[in-house]
Amino acid sequence: MSFLEKILPTKQAEVAALRSAFAQAKPERPHDLPVRDFEAALRCGNRLIAEIKRKSPSHPEFNQPASPATLGRAYLRNGAAALSIVTDAEHFGTSLSDVAAVKEAVPLPVLVKDFVIDEAQLLAAWAAGADAVLLIVRMLDGERLKTLLKFAHNLGLHVLVECHDREDINLAVAAEARLIGVNNRNLATLETNLEHGAALMPYVPTQVIRISESGLYLREDISRMADFGADAFLVGHALLQSRDPGRKVAELVGRESEKTTRVKICGITSAKDALMAHGAGADILGVIFAAGVRQVSVDQALEIRQAVPDARLCGVFSDQISSHIITVAEACDLDLIQLHGNESPNDCDEIAAATGRPLIKALTANQATPQRAASYKSVAYFLVDLPKGPDQEDVEPAHCRAAASALAAAGHEVFLAGGLTPENVAAACDQVRPFAMDVASGVEAKPRLKHPDKTRVFITEVKR
Repeated sequence: MSFLEKILPTKQAEVAALRSAFAQAKPERPHDLPVRDFEAALRCGNRLIAEIKRKSPSHPEFNQPASPATLGRAYLRNGAAALSIVTDAEHFGTSLSDVAAVKEAVPLPVLVKDFVIDEAQLLAAWAAGADAVLLIVRMLDGERLKTLLKFAHNLGLHVLVECHDREDINLAVAAEARLIGVNNRNLATLETNLEHGAALMPYVPTQVIRISESGLYLREDISRMADFGADAFLVGHALLQSRDPGRKVAELVGRESEKTTRVKICGITSAKDALMAHGAGADILGVIFAAGVRQVSVDQALEIRQAVPDARLCGVFSDQISSHIITVAEACDLDLIQLHGNESPNDCDEIAAATGRPLIKALTANQATPQRAASYKSVAYFLVDLPKGPDQEDVEPAHCRAAASALAAAGHEVFLAGGLTPENVAAACDQVRPFAMDVASGVEAKPRLKHPDKTRVFITEVKR
Protein backbone atom coordinates (compact mmCIF):
# COMPACT_ATOMS: atom_id res chain seq x y z
CA MET A 1 0.00 0.00 0.00
CA SER A 2 1.41 3.39 -1.01
CA PHE A 3 1.64 6.36 1.34
CA LEU A 4 -1.16 8.09 -0.59
CA GLU A 5 -3.43 5.09 -0.02
CA LYS A 6 -2.55 4.99 3.67
CA ILE A 7 -3.28 8.66 4.21
CA LEU A 8 -6.60 8.74 2.32
CA PRO A 9 -8.86 7.78 5.29
CA THR A 10 -7.27 10.55 7.37
CA LYS A 11 -7.96 13.09 4.64
CA GLN A 12 -11.54 11.92 4.24
CA ALA A 13 -12.08 12.49 7.97
CA GLU A 14 -10.49 15.94 7.72
CA VAL A 15 -12.80 16.84 4.85
CA ALA A 16 -15.85 15.84 6.88
CA ALA A 17 -14.68 18.02 9.76
CA LEU A 18 -14.00 20.99 7.48
CA ARG A 19 -17.38 20.73 5.78
CA SER A 20 -19.08 20.65 9.16
CA ALA A 21 -17.13 23.71 10.31
CA PHE A 22 -17.80 25.63 7.10
CA ALA A 23 -21.52 24.90 7.39
CA GLN A 24 -21.44 26.83 10.66
CA ALA A 25 -19.21 29.69 9.51
CA LYS A 26 -18.17 30.56 5.99
CA PRO A 27 -14.36 30.68 5.63
CA GLU A 28 -12.85 34.10 4.97
CA ARG A 29 -9.38 35.19 3.97
CA PRO A 30 -7.79 38.03 5.97
CA HIS A 31 -7.59 41.26 3.97
CA ASP A 32 -3.89 41.62 4.78
CA LEU A 33 -3.02 38.33 3.04
CA PRO A 34 -3.40 39.04 -0.69
CA VAL A 35 -2.48 36.27 -3.11
CA ARG A 36 1.14 36.54 -4.26
CA ASP A 37 2.11 35.53 -7.79
CA PHE A 38 3.57 32.05 -7.41
CA GLU A 39 3.81 31.47 -11.17
CA ALA A 40 5.70 34.70 -11.83
CA ALA A 41 8.22 33.80 -9.13
CA LEU A 42 9.16 30.67 -11.09
CA ARG A 43 9.16 31.91 -14.67
CA CYS A 44 12.81 32.83 -15.25
CA GLY A 45 14.35 29.41 -14.67
CA ASN A 46 16.68 28.06 -11.95
CA ARG A 47 14.10 28.90 -9.30
CA LEU A 48 14.06 27.08 -5.98
CA ILE A 49 10.95 26.36 -3.92
CA ALA A 50 12.25 25.73 -0.40
CA GLU A 51 10.04 23.51 1.71
CA ILE A 52 9.15 23.98 5.36
CA LYS A 53 8.32 20.95 7.44
CA ARG A 54 9.41 19.68 10.83
CA LYS A 55 9.62 15.97 10.02
CA SER A 56 9.08 13.47 7.22
CA PRO A 57 7.62 9.94 7.14
CA SER A 58 10.28 8.92 4.60
CA HIS A 59 13.05 9.84 7.08
CA PRO A 60 11.59 9.56 10.61
CA GLU A 61 14.97 10.11 12.27
CA PHE A 62 15.10 13.77 11.22
CA ASN A 63 13.57 16.70 13.07
CA GLN A 64 13.70 20.43 12.30
CA PRO A 65 13.63 22.59 15.46
CA ALA A 66 13.52 25.98 13.72
CA SER A 67 10.21 27.80 13.55
CA PRO A 68 8.61 28.10 10.10
CA ALA A 69 9.13 31.88 10.16
CA THR A 70 12.83 31.49 11.02
CA LEU A 71 13.26 29.00 8.20
CA GLY A 72 11.38 31.26 5.81
CA ARG A 73 13.71 34.19 6.50
CA ALA A 74 16.76 31.96 6.08
CA TYR A 75 15.46 30.61 2.77
CA LEU A 76 14.69 34.10 1.47
CA ARG A 77 18.11 35.43 2.50
CA ASN A 78 19.88 32.62 0.67
CA GLY A 79 18.06 32.77 -2.64
CA ALA A 80 14.77 30.85 -2.56
CA ALA A 81 12.17 32.11 -5.05
CA ALA A 82 9.16 30.67 -3.22
CA LEU A 83 8.27 28.62 -0.16
CA SER A 84 6.31 25.44 0.37
CA ILE A 85 4.62 24.39 3.61
CA VAL A 86 3.41 20.82 4.07
CA THR A 87 0.17 21.22 6.01
CA ASP A 88 -0.22 17.74 7.45
CA ALA A 89 0.66 18.02 11.13
CA GLU A 90 0.46 14.32 11.91
CA HIS A 91 3.06 13.23 9.37
CA PHE A 92 5.09 16.39 8.69
CA GLY A 93 4.74 18.50 11.84
CA THR A 94 3.47 21.65 10.10
CA SER A 95 -0.06 22.85 9.46
CA LEU A 96 -2.23 25.61 8.01
CA SER A 97 -1.72 27.56 11.23
CA ASP A 98 1.91 28.17 10.16
CA VAL A 99 1.05 29.87 6.86
CA ALA A 100 0.18 33.35 8.14
CA ALA A 101 3.32 33.56 10.31
CA VAL A 102 5.52 32.66 7.35
CA LYS A 103 3.83 35.19 5.09
CA GLU A 104 4.25 37.87 7.74
CA ALA A 105 7.95 37.03 8.02
CA VAL A 106 8.85 36.95 4.31
CA PRO A 107 7.47 38.44 1.05
CA LEU A 108 7.78 35.23 -0.97
CA PRO A 109 4.74 33.37 -2.36
CA VAL A 110 3.77 30.29 -0.38
CA LEU A 111 2.65 26.93 -1.75
CA VAL A 112 0.45 24.94 0.61
CA LYS A 113 1.05 21.23 0.15
CA ASP A 114 -1.62 18.88 1.36
CA PHE A 115 -3.19 15.70 0.05
CA VAL A 116 -6.22 17.35 -1.53
CA ILE A 117 -9.33 15.40 -2.42
CA ASP A 118 -12.06 18.00 -1.82
CA GLU A 119 -12.98 21.65 -2.31
CA ALA A 120 -13.16 22.14 1.46
CA GLN A 121 -9.39 21.64 1.70
CA LEU A 122 -8.84 24.28 -0.96
CA LEU A 123 -11.11 26.70 0.87
CA ALA A 124 -9.21 26.07 4.10
CA ALA A 125 -5.86 26.72 2.37
CA TRP A 126 -7.22 29.90 0.76
CA ALA A 127 -8.53 31.17 4.10
CA ALA A 128 -5.18 30.41 5.77
CA GLY A 129 -3.34 32.63 3.28
CA ALA A 130 -2.06 30.19 0.66
CA ASP A 131 -0.87 31.64 -2.65
CA ALA A 132 -0.71 28.25 -4.37
CA VAL A 133 -1.95 24.75 -3.65
CA LEU A 134 -0.90 21.25 -4.66
CA LEU A 135 -3.06 18.74 -6.52
CA ILE A 136 -1.65 15.21 -6.79
CA VAL A 137 -2.98 13.51 -9.92
CA ARG A 138 -2.55 10.06 -8.40
CA MET A 139 -5.22 10.89 -5.79
CA LEU A 140 -7.78 12.15 -8.34
CA ASP A 141 -9.41 10.98 -11.55
CA GLY A 142 -9.31 13.20 -14.62
CA GLU A 143 -12.66 14.93 -14.13
CA ARG A 144 -12.06 15.48 -10.42
CA LEU A 145 -8.70 17.02 -11.21
CA LYS A 146 -10.31 19.45 -13.65
CA THR A 147 -13.01 20.39 -11.14
CA LEU A 148 -10.60 21.07 -8.29
CA LEU A 149 -8.18 22.93 -10.55
CA LYS A 150 -10.98 25.25 -11.73
CA PHE A 151 -12.24 25.71 -8.17
CA ALA A 152 -8.78 26.74 -6.96
CA HIS A 153 -8.31 29.13 -9.88
CA ASN A 154 -11.68 30.73 -9.12
CA LEU A 155 -10.40 31.41 -5.60
CA GLY A 156 -7.45 33.22 -7.16
CA LEU A 157 -4.96 30.51 -6.20
CA HIS A 158 -2.14 29.17 -8.32
CA VAL A 159 -2.05 25.38 -8.66
CA LEU A 160 0.87 22.98 -8.90
CA VAL A 161 -0.25 19.67 -10.38
CA GLU A 162 2.03 16.82 -9.30
CA CYS A 163 2.66 13.86 -11.59
CA HIS A 164 4.41 10.52 -11.13
CA ASP A 165 4.18 8.94 -14.59
CA ARG A 166 3.23 9.71 -18.22
CA GLU A 167 -0.46 9.02 -17.62
CA ASP A 168 -0.46 11.61 -14.81
CA ILE A 169 1.21 14.12 -17.13
CA ASN A 170 -1.41 13.52 -19.83
CA LEU A 171 -4.19 14.14 -17.31
CA ALA A 172 -2.51 17.32 -16.06
CA VAL A 173 -2.18 18.62 -19.62
CA ALA A 174 -5.80 17.74 -20.38
CA ALA A 175 -6.86 19.70 -17.29
CA GLU A 176 -4.91 22.72 -18.65
CA ALA A 177 -2.53 22.89 -15.70
CA ARG A 178 -0.08 25.80 -15.92
CA LEU A 179 2.34 24.41 -13.33
CA ILE A 180 3.27 20.74 -13.66
CA GLY A 181 5.56 18.99 -11.21
CA VAL A 182 7.34 15.72 -11.85
CA ASN A 183 8.02 13.88 -8.60
CA ASN A 184 11.16 11.78 -8.50
CA ARG A 185 9.84 9.75 -5.56
CA ASN A 186 8.46 6.23 -5.80
CA LEU A 187 5.19 6.40 -3.87
CA ALA A 188 5.30 2.72 -2.92
CA THR A 189 8.81 2.71 -1.46
CA LEU A 190 9.25 6.48 -0.80
CA GLU A 191 12.69 6.21 -2.42
CA THR A 192 13.84 8.84 -4.91
CA ASN A 193 15.47 8.37 -8.30
CA LEU A 194 16.39 11.27 -10.57
CA GLU A 195 16.44 8.92 -13.57
CA HIS A 196 12.68 8.59 -13.18
CA GLY A 197 12.13 12.35 -13.34
CA ALA A 198 14.66 12.82 -16.13
CA ALA A 199 12.78 10.31 -18.29
CA LEU A 200 9.42 12.00 -17.69
CA MET A 201 10.34 15.70 -17.94
CA PRO A 202 10.51 15.81 -21.77
CA TYR A 203 6.82 14.80 -21.88
CA VAL A 204 5.76 17.95 -20.02
CA PRO A 205 4.88 20.70 -22.54
CA THR A 206 7.38 23.53 -22.74
CA GLN A 207 4.66 26.20 -22.50
CA VAL A 208 3.95 25.31 -18.85
CA ILE A 209 6.25 25.84 -15.89
CA ARG A 210 7.98 22.51 -15.27
CA ILE A 211 9.00 21.68 -11.71
CA SER A 212 11.27 18.87 -10.54
CA GLU A 213 10.34 17.57 -7.09
CA SER A 214 12.16 15.41 -4.51
CA GLY A 215 15.58 13.79 -4.45
CA LEU A 216 17.51 17.01 -5.11
CA TYR A 217 20.46 17.17 -2.74
CA LEU A 218 23.31 18.85 -4.65
CA ARG A 219 23.77 21.70 -7.09
CA GLU A 220 24.67 19.14 -9.73
CA ASP A 221 21.23 17.51 -9.23
CA ILE A 222 19.59 20.88 -9.94
CA SER A 223 21.76 21.42 -13.03
CA ARG A 224 21.04 17.95 -14.31
CA MET A 225 17.27 18.30 -14.05
CA ALA A 226 17.50 21.75 -15.63
CA ASP A 227 19.23 20.13 -18.59
CA PHE A 228 16.18 17.88 -18.95
CA GLY A 229 13.86 20.89 -19.03
CA ALA A 230 12.96 21.73 -15.43
CA ASP A 231 12.31 25.43 -14.78
CA ALA A 232 12.05 25.21 -11.00
CA PHE A 233 12.90 22.81 -8.22
CA LEU A 234 11.01 21.87 -5.07
CA VAL A 235 13.42 20.81 -2.34
CA GLY A 236 12.38 19.45 1.03
CA HIS A 237 14.37 16.63 2.55
CA ALA A 238 17.79 18.08 1.67
CA LEU A 239 16.85 21.08 3.81
CA LEU A 240 15.30 19.03 6.62
CA GLN A 241 18.42 16.91 7.05
CA SER A 242 20.85 19.83 6.82
CA ARG A 243 22.30 21.29 10.02
CA ASP A 244 22.34 24.63 8.20
CA PRO A 245 19.30 24.83 5.87
CA GLY A 246 20.00 28.42 4.79
CA ARG A 247 23.46 27.50 3.58
CA LYS A 248 21.99 24.51 1.73
CA VAL A 249 19.64 26.79 -0.18
CA ALA A 250 22.56 29.03 -1.14
CA GLU A 251 24.45 26.01 -2.45
CA LEU A 252 21.50 24.62 -4.39
CA VAL A 253 20.82 27.92 -6.18
CA GLY A 254 24.52 28.36 -6.95
CA ARG A 255 25.19 31.35 -4.71
CA GLU A 256 27.82 29.38 -2.81
CA SER A 257 29.98 26.56 -4.06
CA GLU A 258 29.73 23.34 -2.09
CA LYS A 259 33.52 22.98 -2.27
CA THR A 260 34.77 26.55 -1.71
CA THR A 261 36.16 27.67 1.64
CA ARG A 262 33.97 30.38 3.15
CA VAL A 263 35.03 33.56 4.93
CA LYS A 264 33.65 34.88 8.22
CA ILE A 265 34.58 38.44 9.10
CA CYS A 266 34.06 38.65 12.85
CA GLY A 267 33.92 41.56 15.26
CA ILE A 268 31.76 43.76 13.01
CA THR A 269 30.73 46.80 15.07
CA SER A 270 29.13 49.17 12.55
CA ALA A 271 26.79 49.21 9.59
CA LYS A 272 29.57 50.77 7.51
CA ASP A 273 31.96 47.88 8.12
CA ALA A 274 29.15 45.38 7.57
CA LEU A 275 28.34 46.87 4.17
CA MET A 276 32.02 46.90 3.22
CA ALA A 277 32.71 43.30 4.27
CA HIS A 278 29.50 41.96 2.74
CA GLY A 279 30.21 43.80 -0.50
CA ALA A 280 33.76 42.42 -0.54
CA GLY A 281 32.40 38.88 -0.56
CA ALA A 282 32.33 37.77 3.08
CA ASP A 283 30.00 34.80 3.48
CA ILE A 284 29.25 35.38 7.17
CA LEU A 285 29.48 38.49 9.34
CA GLY A 286 30.12 38.01 13.06
CA VAL A 287 28.73 40.35 15.73
CA ILE A 288 29.97 39.82 19.26
CA PHE A 289 27.56 40.03 22.20
CA ALA A 290 30.11 38.64 24.67
CA ALA A 291 32.11 41.06 26.81
CA GLY A 292 35.20 42.45 25.11
CA VAL A 293 36.57 45.25 22.97
CA ARG A 294 34.36 44.33 19.98
CA GLN A 295 31.14 43.83 21.94
CA VAL A 296 28.00 45.34 20.42
CA SER A 297 24.60 46.06 21.90
CA VAL A 298 21.37 44.69 20.53
CA ASP A 299 20.58 48.13 19.07
CA GLN A 300 23.94 48.22 17.27
CA ALA A 301 23.37 44.71 15.95
CA LEU A 302 19.95 45.74 14.68
CA GLU A 303 21.52 48.63 12.76
CA ILE A 304 23.93 46.15 11.20
CA ARG A 305 21.09 43.75 10.30
CA GLN A 306 19.09 46.56 8.73
CA ALA A 307 22.11 47.67 6.68
CA VAL A 308 22.73 44.15 5.31
CA PRO A 309 19.36 42.35 5.35
CA ASP A 310 20.58 39.66 2.95
CA ALA A 311 23.84 38.88 4.80
CA ARG A 312 24.38 35.81 6.93
CA LEU A 313 24.76 37.14 10.46
CA CYS A 314 26.39 35.15 13.28
CA GLY A 315 25.99 36.18 16.90
CA VAL A 316 28.91 35.38 19.21
CA PHE A 317 28.17 34.59 22.87
CA SER A 318 30.29 33.30 25.74
CA ASP A 319 28.83 31.57 28.79
CA GLN A 320 25.65 33.65 28.62
CA ILE A 321 22.31 32.36 29.79
CA SER A 322 20.25 30.60 27.16
CA SER A 323 17.22 32.87 27.58
CA HIS A 324 19.38 35.88 26.65
CA ILE A 325 20.79 34.10 23.60
CA ILE A 326 17.31 33.11 22.47
CA THR A 327 15.99 36.67 22.86
CA VAL A 328 18.92 38.22 20.97
CA ALA A 329 18.76 35.63 18.18
CA GLU A 330 15.12 36.50 17.49
CA ALA A 331 15.52 40.27 17.93
CA CYS A 332 18.50 40.50 15.56
CA ASP A 333 17.34 37.79 13.13
CA LEU A 334 20.60 35.86 13.49
CA ASP A 335 21.41 33.10 11.04
CA LEU A 336 23.98 31.32 13.21
CA ILE A 337 24.98 31.28 16.87
CA GLN A 338 28.60 30.94 17.97
CA LEU A 339 29.30 29.78 21.51
CA HIS A 340 32.76 30.86 22.56
CA GLY A 341 32.84 29.89 26.23
CA ASN A 342 32.67 26.73 28.30
CA GLU A 343 29.23 25.66 27.06
CA SER A 344 28.60 21.95 27.61
CA PRO A 345 27.03 19.57 25.10
CA ASN A 346 23.78 19.83 27.10
CA ASP A 347 23.92 23.64 26.92
CA CYS A 348 24.30 23.42 23.17
CA ASP A 349 21.42 20.96 22.88
CA GLU A 350 19.17 23.38 24.75
CA ILE A 351 20.18 26.43 22.71
CA ALA A 352 19.93 24.62 19.37
CA ALA A 353 16.46 23.31 20.18
CA ALA A 354 15.21 26.67 21.47
CA THR A 355 16.58 28.89 18.69
CA GLY A 356 16.50 26.59 15.67
CA ARG A 357 19.75 28.16 14.51
CA PRO A 358 22.90 26.28 13.45
CA LEU A 359 25.52 26.36 16.22
CA ILE A 360 29.24 27.01 15.95
CA LYS A 361 31.08 25.77 19.03
CA ALA A 362 34.46 27.39 19.60
CA LEU A 363 37.23 25.24 21.04
CA THR A 364 40.81 26.20 21.75
CA ALA A 365 43.55 24.29 19.98
CA ASN A 366 44.21 22.12 23.02
CA GLN A 367 40.49 21.38 23.49
CA ALA A 368 39.67 20.57 19.86
CA THR A 369 39.95 16.81 19.72
CA PRO A 370 37.71 14.55 17.61
CA GLN A 371 36.62 12.79 20.82
CA ARG A 372 35.43 16.01 22.43
CA ALA A 373 33.77 17.25 19.26
CA ALA A 374 31.82 13.98 18.99
CA SER A 375 30.06 14.76 22.29
CA TYR A 376 28.44 17.91 20.82
CA LYS A 377 25.61 16.22 18.93
CA SER A 378 23.64 19.38 18.13
CA VAL A 379 26.56 21.48 16.89
CA ALA A 380 26.78 22.16 13.16
CA TYR A 381 30.33 23.55 13.05
CA PHE A 382 33.42 23.83 15.24
CA LEU A 383 35.71 26.85 15.40
CA VAL A 384 39.32 26.32 16.44
CA ASP A 385 40.93 29.40 17.96
CA LEU A 386 43.76 30.51 20.19
CA PRO A 387 42.93 30.66 23.91
CA LYS A 388 42.51 34.09 25.42
CA GLY A 389 44.50 35.61 28.28
CA PRO A 390 47.55 34.02 29.96
CA ASP A 391 46.73 30.57 28.55
CA GLN A 392 47.64 31.86 25.08
CA GLU A 393 51.37 31.89 25.81
CA ASP A 394 51.89 28.19 25.17
CA VAL A 395 49.61 27.90 22.12
CA GLU A 396 50.55 29.08 18.65
CA PRO A 397 48.58 29.41 15.38
CA ALA A 398 50.26 26.24 14.13
CA HIS A 399 48.54 24.34 16.94
CA CYS A 400 45.17 25.68 15.74
CA ARG A 401 45.89 24.44 12.23
CA ALA A 402 46.85 20.98 13.44
CA ALA A 403 43.74 20.70 15.63
CA ALA A 404 41.47 21.97 12.85
CA SER A 405 42.97 19.46 10.43
CA ALA A 406 42.27 16.64 12.89
CA LEU A 407 38.64 17.69 13.30
CA ALA A 408 38.18 18.00 9.53
CA ALA A 409 39.71 14.55 9.03
CA ALA A 410 37.16 13.18 11.51
CA GLY A 411 34.34 14.53 9.33
CA HIS A 412 33.53 17.79 11.12
CA GLU A 413 33.05 21.12 9.35
CA VAL A 414 35.55 23.54 10.83
CA PHE A 415 36.11 27.28 11.04
CA LEU A 416 39.81 28.08 11.47
CA ALA A 417 40.77 31.19 13.48
CA GLY A 418 43.80 32.31 15.44
CA GLY A 419 46.45 34.66 14.13
CA LEU A 420 45.13 34.84 10.57
CA THR A 421 46.08 37.77 8.33
CA PRO A 422 45.91 38.56 4.61
CA GLU A 423 49.56 37.51 4.39
CA ASN A 424 49.25 34.02 5.91
CA VAL A 425 45.67 32.96 5.23
CA ALA A 426 46.34 31.35 1.85
CA ALA A 427 48.98 29.03 3.31
CA ALA A 428 46.73 28.17 6.25
CA CYS A 429 43.85 27.46 3.89
CA ASP A 430 45.99 25.18 1.75
CA GLN A 431 47.22 23.31 4.82
CA VAL A 432 43.92 22.76 6.58
CA ARG A 433 41.19 23.03 3.89
CA PRO A 434 38.60 24.07 6.48
CA PHE A 435 34.98 24.87 5.84
CA ALA A 436 35.65 28.54 6.65
CA MET A 437 38.36 30.98 7.69
CA ASP A 438 37.47 33.30 10.58
CA VAL A 439 39.21 36.64 11.16
CA ALA A 440 38.71 39.71 13.35
CA SER A 441 41.84 41.62 14.38
CA GLY A 442 43.78 40.45 11.32
CA VAL A 443 41.78 42.76 9.05
CA GLU A 444 41.46 45.75 11.37
CA ALA A 445 42.90 49.25 11.07
CA LYS A 446 42.44 49.45 14.83
CA PRO A 447 40.17 47.64 17.30
CA ARG A 448 36.48 47.92 16.25
CA LEU A 449 37.38 49.31 12.80
CA LYS A 450 37.87 47.06 9.78
CA HIS A 451 40.44 47.99 7.14
CA PRO A 452 38.77 47.77 3.69
CA ASP A 453 41.92 46.79 1.78
CA LYS A 454 42.95 44.16 4.32
CA THR A 455 39.43 42.74 4.30
CA ARG A 456 39.28 42.51 0.52
CA VAL A 457 42.73 40.94 0.23
CA PHE A 458 41.92 38.41 2.97
CA ILE A 459 38.75 37.31 1.16
CA THR A 460 40.52 37.17 -2.20
CA GLU A 461 43.33 35.04 -0.79
CA VAL A 462 40.89 32.52 0.66
CA LYS A 463 38.84 32.25 -2.51
CA ARG A 464 41.65 32.39 -5.06
